[in-house]
Amino acid sequence: MAKVVPTLDADDLRILKSKAEARFYIACRDLLPADWLVLFSVPWVGTSLGGQPRDGEADFIILVPERGILVVEVKGGGVEFDPSTSKWTSVDRIGQRHYIKDPFAQAMGEKHSIIGILKGDSSWCVAQPGRVTIGHAVLLADIDRVDGMVGPHSPREIIGGSRDISGCEQWVLKALAYWNGVAFNTPLSLLTRSGMTAVETVLFRRLEARPLLVAKLADEERVRIALTEQQSRVLRALGSRSHAAICGGAGTGKTLLALERARMCAQRGMKTLLLTYNRLLADFMKHSAQGDEQLFAMSFHQLCDWRIALANRESGRDLAKEAQIDFPSRGGSEYFDLQLPFALALSTEILPERFDAIIVDEAQDFRAEYWAGIELLHSAGPDHCFYVFYDPNQAIYAQSPYSPIRDQPFLLTSNCRNTQAIHDFAYQYFKGEPTDPPRENTGVPVEFRKSTSISSQATAIHASIVHMLSNEGISATQIAVLVCGQPKSPYFDALSEKPLPRGSTWSIEAPAVATGVRIDTVRRFKGLEADIVFLWGVDSMSPDQMTELLYIGASRAKSRLWVVGRESSLDLVQSGKS
Repeated sequence: MAKVVPTLDADDLRILKSKAEARFYIACRDLLPADWLVLFSVPWVGTSLGGQPRDGEADFIILVPERGILVVEVKGGGVEFDPSTSKWTSVDRIGQRHYIKDPFAQAMGEKHSIIGILKGDSSWCVAQPGRVTIGHAVLLADIDRVDGMVGPHSPREIIGGSRDISGCEQWVLKALAYWNGVAFNTPLSLLTRSGMTAVETVLFRRLEARPLLVAKLADEERVRIALTEQQSRVLRALGSRSHAAICGGAGTGKTLLALERARMCAQRGMKTLLLTYNRLLADFMKHSAQGDEQLFAMSFHQLCDWRIALANRESGRDLAKEAQIDFPSRGGSEYFDLQLPFALALSTEILPERFDAIIVDEAQDFRAEYWAGIELLHSAGPDHCFYVFYDPNQAIYAQSPYSPIRDQPFLLTSNCRNTQAIHDFAYQYFKGEPTDPPRENTGVPVEFRKSTSISSQATAIHASIVHMLSNEGISATQIAVLVCGQPKSPYFDALSEKPLPRGSTWSIEAPAVATGVRIDTVRRFKGLEADIVFLWGVDSMSPDQMTELLYIGASRAKSRLWVVGRESSLDLVQSGKS
């Protein structure tokens, strides 16, 4: 019996939509040699001829040691082709006709997409150097005589019929022999066991990324978040694309994917720059990247300061002063928005160091003026990579439509952070492609704590936190109080003066890895998460940023969310008219 991934039992096979695929699955499992590997229903993401992202699925990928790889498209029922219309039709068991895609073109497209994904993954390139036979074939599972399907792009050797199911080993070997014979005299490598393992790893591994932790306990357990299947597809697809934009709402895993992609680039020996706007998120990324010598994680303005200091040591030029001459301050934000970005660009005239891979998270916060210096830091090598991750609904620092990536973005549309209750509340303020809630985790309803003043609201928040710390086994680092109102100091002062039990402390605008119950602003906390969030200050939010702050603040909560304010403000929030 061959190894077939995934393993399906009789009940699983019974409910498969395609009975033809079920029959071929059983034949592969029971009749192929034990050292063969069969991958069933393999999803992939590729690029169309027009450069647009597209996804698909290969019915079967059969790996034969020392022979090669065969991608098989399986079709049930009758299949007909009308050359006068160039239309393919399928005829089901009751005689109804349905238009279908050209199965041979499908198989060929699946093969080339799989080849692209493998070539873009370093584990495959290391395990299997050289060119390996990779072919495609079509199995017409309900047709006895398939000679009528022979055509210019469908030679007889790559067509299988119902009789070939019981003789699937000989049919696969015949198809691979055909593709080996049309190899254009290029020397071929034997498919090794390590190569087969690499294919399984690339196409069917369980992809994981570390969760965002607001703090690490001394005895913390390393928790990991399994990516959704859609996120796994996107991460695989990036292996074969040098430039990509990835767009998704809060909780869809953008930061996790950005961090994981940065690690993968660094592990391939690429000098990698991981950038974000938010200093707190940058500190978290830098902490997570410890040990990766090729990975440099920082905020945009940290990057500017670093390069200005290096340039000063190398040349004696004070790029900050030069930028001030070109962009004199007028009492606004010129220093951060114009002078530092310009100085960063000037640094590339002095410093030769460049980055092979640049990955930008929370790219919606980057002003148009930032990108020139960033792009100048990009190396011109053949393996350079540039990825941006963004959510236009979280653009609270900048409203710049510019992006260095012009291609159609990949869309992340599955929320894997919040419960469904929190998702439903936060996403009423979201504009864009629909994002699916985590329906397997409904959670409890969002709670609204109504009180008349900041002092009484602080008392209510404090009482809830004390109860959780004292009676519910909750640790201080699982809780965050996020202030969305301005000014922030009355909220901070009213709560931080109250004592906490069990030696717990308040962590006020602390680093990303600090311990204690966090008191912070929604703006600073953007990109991070906490198990329990108190969203406070809705009474004093400015109308022009109310929607963004409610969306960002609420979506930081993974499991429990309390919104705190006066009755009139909370009634407005609950009505969805804020």
